[in-house]
Amino acid sequence: MKMDVKDKGILAALGFDDHGEGSWRVLRRGGHILLLVPDCASLVSKGLQLYRPQRLPARLFVGAVSRFPFGRFLLKRIKGSISNGAAIQTVLETTEATLVCILLGNPSQEERRIILLAETGTGHHFIIKLGWGVLAVEKISRERKFLEINAGRNAVIPSLTRVWREEQWEAFAIPYFDAPGDVPVEKICEVLKSWCFDSPAVQLSNLDEWMEVISRISDVKEREYLINRSVGLKIKKSLSHRDFAPWNVLSSKNGDVSVIDWEFGREEGVPGWDLVHYLFLSAHLVDRLSASEASIRVVDLLESKAKCVELVKYWGWAGNVDLLVKSYFYSMSEQMEDSAELAKAVPAA
Repeated sequence: MKMDVKDKGILAALGFDDHGEGSWRVLRRGGHILLLVPDCASLVSKGLQLYRPQRLPARLFVGAVSRFPFGRFLLKRIKGSISNGAAIQTVLETTEATLVCILLGNPSQEERRIILLAETGTGHHFIIKLGWGVLAVEKISRERKFLEINAGRNAVIPSLTRVWREEQWEAFAIPYFDAPGDVPVEKICEVLKSWCFDSPAVQLSNLDEWMEVISRISDVKEREYLINRSVGLKIKKSLSHRDFAPWNVLSSKNGDVSVIDWEFGREEGVPGWDLVHYLFLSAHLVDRLSASEASIRVVDLLESKAKCVELVKYWGWAGNVDLLVKSYFYSMSEQMEDSAELAKAVPAA
């Protein structure tokens, strides 16, 4: 199998030699390597746990590969080995762990990072997030600093177990739940509620994140509408994740929850945007609704699902669900091409 030039570039930089003699199985998506696993049935089964597909066809395929004795033969095979002294080998040696798999980040990002799933001699698993190059190191460093400050403030924020800071790369390790499962919306609401500070609500206009988003709205009429609607509105202060997607929420067999990928995290943000993001992506990317249909579903859930209604009221958004959803779409202007159109389409309460 011929490796894509972007995949080859990031793997080579971190120490994967595609001329090596080792054997690996590869899960691809969109022509790019998504997951790289040593060609061993038990490791393939464990490694696929790191890839958490949300759509049913992908789930069925991953389930078949994981469960059947020869399931790994459904995956393409490549040759390669981990080079001594390079980033991947360094983090494995210092943790005395065995590599289970390599998950590659989004190939469209210049600051592409990778995640390693590793196993200790006692059978415990942890993940290592690793970035090479200036842009990737900046992202890794930002997330590391957020975790260092906030891990002790909330049980779902993972604590760092190891940090590596080298000239060209940086990495950190955090615990990992074995066999992660789905997390119900009710539990999601509990998690988000736990991020709120034990302090009085404040004027929405006093939150920096809110004002940053408002200032970026180019449509004067829309900007003034949001400003006028927010006058006098008091909201609870809360931690903010800003990429609170279904695949970033892990659950253990006993129901414990861990939230990962805090690279955009803020110590004080607008509560509610994370829930809208979670519900919107679940509807749009998982259930394959159109963006406009997904937006309608989000509004409906926030106004009808008991736990969502309770949380919206707790935050201070009661009677202003439309404002919450509209402002969320404007907050996504840099990540979502049609965010302004979706924001304008949210019906007024």
